[in-house]
Amino acid sequence: MTFGQSTTIGREFFLGFMENHRTETPVLRLDRASIIISAEEDASGVIQYESNSIPFSVEAGKQFVYEFPQDGIDIIHRSSRQIENKGVNIVSDGNISVHAFNFRARSADGTVVLPLPSLGKDYYVTAHHENFNPGVIPGGNINFESTLLVIAVEDDTRVEINITAQSNDPVPIPQGSTISVVLNKGESYQVKSVGDLTGSRVRVVNSTGDDCKNIAVFGGNKMTSVARDCDGSTGDHLFQQTYPTFAWGKEYIHIPLAGRTSGEMVKVLAAENNTRVFVNGQQRATLNAGRHISFSFDRDELANITGDKPIAVTTFSKSYQCNVQSGIGASDGDPTMITLSPNNQLIKSTVFSALQVEGIVKHFVNILAKTEDAGLTVLDGQNIGAQFQPVPGNPTYSYARVEISEGSHSLSNPEGVIGYVYGSGFIESYGYSAGASINNLNFETEVAYEFEVEGDRVACLGEEAEWTVIPRDPKFVIFEWLFENDDEIKEGATVDHIFDEPGTYQVTIVAMTGDRSCDQMEEATFEVKVVESKGELEGPENVCPNIDEAIYTFENPENTKSVLWEVVGGQVLDENDFNIRVLWGDFDPDAKVVAIPLTEEGCQGEAQVIDVFINDAIVPGMPRGIAEVCFEDGLSNFYSIRDKIPDRNYTWYVTGGTLLSDPEGEEVEVLWPGPGSSGEIWYEEYSAINPSCGGESKRLVVNINMPLQAEIAEYSDLVCPGANAGKIEMMASGGSGNYSYQWSHDENLRANTAENLPAGIYSVTVSDAGGCELFFENILIEEAPPLELVGEISVTDALCFDAEDGVAGFSLTGGVGPFTVNREDVLVMGYDIQIFNLGRGIHSIEVIDAGGCILPLEFEVSSPEPLAVEFILENVACPGSSSGSLLAIPTGGLGPYVYVWEFDSSSGPRLTGLSRGDYRLEITDGNGCEADFTGTVVESAPQLRMPTGFDPEDGVYEGVSNCSVEFNLWVYTKWGELIYSGNSGWDGTIKGQEAPLGSYTYMVEYTFTINEVLKTERKRGVFTLLR
Repeated sequence: MTFGQSTTIGREFFLGFMENHRTETPVLRLDRASIIISAEEDASGVIQYESNSIPFSVEAGKQFVYEFPQDGIDIIHRSSRQIENKGVNIVSDGNISVHAFNFRARSADGTVVLPLPSLGKDYYVTAHHENFNPGVIPGGNINFESTLLVIAVEDDTRVEINITAQSNDPVPIPQGSTISVVLNKGESYQVKSVGDLTGSRVRVVNSTGDDCKNIAVFGGNKMTSVARDCDGSTGDHLFQQTYPTFAWGKEYIHIPLAGRTSGEMVKVLAAENNTRVFVNGQQRATLNAGRHISFSFDRDELANITGDKPIAVTTFSKSYQCNVQSGIGASDGDPTMITLSPNNQLIKSTVFSALQVEGIVKHFVNILAKTEDAGLTVLDGQNIGAQFQPVPGNPTYSYARVEISEGSHSLSNPEGVIGYVYGSGFIESYGYSAGASINNLNFETEVAYEFEVEGDRVACLGEEAEWTVIPRDPKFVIFEWLFENDDEIKEGATVDHIFDEPGTYQVTIVAMTGDRSCDQMEEATFEVKVVESKGELEGPENVCPNIDEAIYTFENPENTKSVLWEVVGGQVLDENDFNIRVLWGDFDPDAKVVAIPLTEEGCQGEAQVIDVFINDAIVPGMPRGIAEVCFEDGLSNFYSIRDKIPDRNYTWYVTGGTLLSDPEGEEVEVLWPGPGSSGEIWYEEYSAINPSCGGESKRLVVNINMPLQAEIAEYSDLVCPGANAGKIEMMASGGSGNYSYQWSHDENLRANTAENLPAGIYSVTVSDAGGCELFFENILIEEAPPLELVGEISVTDALCFDAEDGVAGFSLTGGVGPFTVNREDVLVMGYDIQIFNLGRGIHSIEVIDAGGCILPLEFEVSSPEPLAVEFILENVACPGSSSGSLLAIPTGGLGPYVYVWEFDSSSGPRLTGLSRGDYRLEITDGNGCEADFTGTVVESAPQLRMPTGFDPEDGVYEGVSNCSVEFNLWVYTKWGELIYSGNSGWDGTIKGQEAPLGSYTYMVEYTFTINEVLKTERKRGVFTLLR
């Protein structure tokens, strides 16, 4: 049995981002939120916020980074005391750790994020705010508001926030005010204060015990300096998740930060009244609940910080001006805050990320371990035990400060460590826990069995135990237990429980006061791993009285540290964890050997028993050896006695085979005949001291089978890069049948086919029912060279708009030929591929190699625009005549153009002498693309215009028409006197005399036939006679 920890590794997380100081003028500095997911095992999951769902997949030991978009939803809180929907929920199917980071140039910080099981209901927040020292010139810097943030993980969560500093927005409320708010799952609530919010209490106050919810809480500052002892002014964003009060401890060790010469400021916060605080054994303060004190430590000063009641301890790095202002690193670093873990909250393994941040040039991890276990510490697969040194004044613990690279890291120690990761650069820094244990320290649990066990929270398979909770605070009087393998809730400080199946189980204890109110409730959760201790007891079942010394062995032990032995009918001569030597006594048909396997903690497994018959007439066990022989010409087999007892003689007998060795030894060699035959082998065993004590063994029947044969039936020697698509299929024949397969990559796979294999070297053992084996090793599946495009795709465009005569060509590298393309009209010439008969548009194709690797490609085929013609009717057709003309103006295609008019086979763009009707034109462009078009000539009424001035020297006064028309003209003086009528025009005279100069009026009437209809038009007007 082992029990699990509540740690920073988990499968579901809730978090939020507090306000950073973004600026737009005079310098644009925008804050950016990001999440770093580090995988302890292969994991896939989703990041959810508001209406967004971001999937992720990450391999063990790797990290996934998600940067929230800056042009979409602003996930960073800007407001104060407003309910918002800015909580972020991360769900994974594998174990991961999550770190959150808020970056702005010269103002950044990050935090480890607690998984859902590590959250609580009651918190005291650590934040920070300070004013500049008198005389400090801050330049453009300002010490902004301290902040706290609450995220709900369930609907209808009632939260009470008691603030320790005035909050101004949206309306001022004073220090000591209590804020009550109801949040639903994923909703968030930020409080800002121009003052220090450290000591503000945040707790869930749902009315009844069955309605309590957990919350996630964060504390820090928008941007502030930490420089009261050095007159510094530069500020940085502060951002840390607050640990629930149940995880607070009484003993902490502050380790100075490497790469800095400023020293650190440390805050100590109390959760209970009259809490005495000690530094290096000296009492330095007495604090009430929600009160804190700050200490300043030098650059190389370690400190043992303790309280007589639970305390929270947070390290703050200082503004860079607190550094030694000369030499390398004088300008490195700025404020950051790191929540320390109590010395007893050790974690056995964790994965964490050293952030890749602009300006950060050095990354470190501080590690604390018990001195006796420090040598077991492994960082990124390398033992770093030699880098530890004892903590001054506390030799029980040792520490190491190790420089690391940016990126994902792993840290482990089977006995536990505490780690803090941090980094610094030019006026920049970050820091947070590398991983923490968040066990509830308000309770201790004890478990009692009818036998002795070692360790705490020991869960033994199939054994009833008394589980007892011991609260630190006597106000808790009601306790409810929920064991994961039992739906029933058990109540009491002590309860009985049995784990009847192996597995990992969660145990939850809910402690309440008598009124069962939510704000007076604590919950502790831990895991226990229940294992089955087992093995096989081997030794003789028949022995001679008073002379035989027999050895019994517990073989193939699982989850077994040692064996508890019991002997009936004999004397134990010696024993160890897995063997016992017995001198058997007088005749006894009921003698026995009992072996009870014990786990590391002392849990008992199922007893293994051998019933021993003490008698002069013995029946030795069946010979050891192969019963199903895999025939191989000339190959012999060896057989041995079942159990070796001193001072015994043997005689061997064989039927159906040939005994090749001395028949009186403990082992013999036998040659069996060909396949299909069978035989028997046995031996006679008797005591050399008392020859009358003896007997014949049980007979072993031996079958000689056809030789076992096997081959690789199907094999993927190449797989695509990064793909798990390899396959090995075995085919077996001969032997004794009932074949089984043992694969090197998966000990649980027994089938003849291994699929979904990545690149690698594999081996497989093929066995039959008789134990014959064939071993195939070094089956190599290689990763195919990446299938890639060489250069660019060359495209020959289609000649015509609607033609499918485009061509694309490209060359490949990598992959394994031959290649195929998922479309027709493809010519593959090794690594060169051409695709024909392509039309205009975007084409998406897939090139597939012989191993199934796919290279998606996309290209565009263009073409000239479609042929089109604009017909201009230059002249309409006069009624009954062929006076019309058309002009064709082509567009699209590619010039020059060839015209063919069907009307007269002419080849120019213009067609004349046309009567009304349709005229077909065929155009061929420079690419040979053809298209037919039709132009229309319409018949139009004649247009007759009369001159506004008339000089007789120019001829007669008559109308001008675009068509030939018959007309009658009447001319009048300005007084209305008719001076001319006729159809040939007026010559400018009146009765043979020249008419006087001046104005005259006219009326003209003309007649024409249009569309076979006779029409008459009249016009009236004025003109001037000139000479």
